[in-house]
Amino acid sequence: MAGDSQAGRIWHRDPQRALALLRARAGGGGLTNEDLALLSWLVLIEERDTALAERYARMALGGDGDLRFASAALAELLRRGGHHEEAVHLLQQARTRYDNKWWDLTLADALTEAGRDEEAKHVLEAALDDDELRRHALKRLAHLTLDAGEHDEALAWFKKLIGIAPNYLVYASDYVTLATLQLETGERDGARETLRKGGEIYERNERIRELRRREFKDDEPLTDPRVATISQDESGVRRIPVRTELISARTGLLPVLDKATRGQLKPGDVLAIAESPAAGGQGRLVPLELIEPTLTAKVLSRFVGKIGPLHSPEGMQGAILECGKPRVLAGALAGAVGKLVGRRGWFYRVTGPQAAMIDDIAACIPPFDHHIVYGPREPDRLAAELASALGCGVAIVDANHLTGAWAVGASQEVDRDWVESALADNPAGNEDEQTPIVILRRVERQAHDKPEVAASSSPA
Repeated sequence: MAGDSQAGRIWHRDPQRALALLRARAGGGGLTNEDLALLSWLVLIEERDTALAERYARMALGGDGDLRFASAALAELLRRGGHHEEAVHLLQQARTRYDNKWWDLTLADALTEAGRDEEAKHVLEAALDDDELRRHALKRLAHLTLDAGEHDEALAWFKKLIGIAPNYLVYASDYVTLATLQLETGERDGARETLRKGGEIYERNERIRELRRREFKDDEPLTDPRVATISQDESGVRRIPVRTELISARTGLLPVLDKATRGQLKPGDVLAIAESPAAGGQGRLVPLELIEPTLTAKVLSRFVGKIGPLHSPEGMQGAILECGKPRVLAGALAGAVGKLVGRRGWFYRVTGPQAAMIDDIAACIPPFDHHIVYGPREPDRLAAELASALGCGVAIVDANHLTGAWAVGASQEVDRDWVESALADNPAGNEDEQTPIVILRRVERQAHDKPEVAASSSPA
């Protein structure tokens, strides 16, 4: 994937060392085109030197070899700079040159950015025939047609999207959108059924509940929450989810947090940051077109099941990139023994918390739904640096509505147990809410417990 050099083997696990190795070779004039390609990616993601990254990428692409890193780096730079036509041309070449279907999604996104919606639709409709790409293509087609005001076509695509639920890429907002479209076209029975299905999965979603109440006078609870709702009155904590722009290596983390919370933080506040966006700000999202599963990853992923972290060969390869092959093999052996004796979690005890934080395909919102999402690097140190810059306590938290919250990192003054208790019901959500940060504020007992959403100074 990144050549047979030592840098090519450690580029993800130890990027700074990989950079040092590549630069040492460059000093001796020994860089291959593949080395240059990898160097362009690392300079872009790790050092954020866009000019140098572009220079290395263009140098690499002037030669032969496996130059996917250069194609990915240069395409990202072109899209950032608004050079959409050149980006599309580059991605079309990459899709032809490299036999990796995940380029299709990146190409479709670039075509959409270039205003070439019909061509994007063509690429996505072709992708529907692939079982792995289908959910990603349906998601994009539904929203692409909706954004274009093509409501009849959008209605058809949203029905197909909801039809694949339960799935990581079917969100509460998709149920709301489909029901709204059905109501607009007079499909009231269909809208009622859509909202009931959505309500059974998202028992606390206020938009679904409000539509059921308003349109059908139906406020019947459809299921019990798996994690009890945290009461502000009982807990003495106010939770304020804050909307931000989508966080990635392009935006960085601190600039987004500072802009979104400026003027809102008070003394004693703790800022809780979702671990995946925190990792995204560090550039810890790797597109699947850069992941080439080995035989080991393909075999081990078969024992994970059809859902959950590391269930795909690419996800398991992501764990190998993060932890190293020996540790992953040892973890797999421990996991197998654990299953024999009825104990769970032994794989992650051996591979460590960084493996436990990896999210597999579709665990992030588009356009990052075809990326491996890693946990943040050195989360305690990251939290401490952010706390110093923002002037408040910071916790980095992995939370969901099924298992509660886990403070994977925190600045020194933060009570991790208190943070985990305050966020146990995940008030920020895990889908397209775009509220990756929650301000936690100790308060006296109050009468209401409904989370307040604070508007960021940047668009959602």
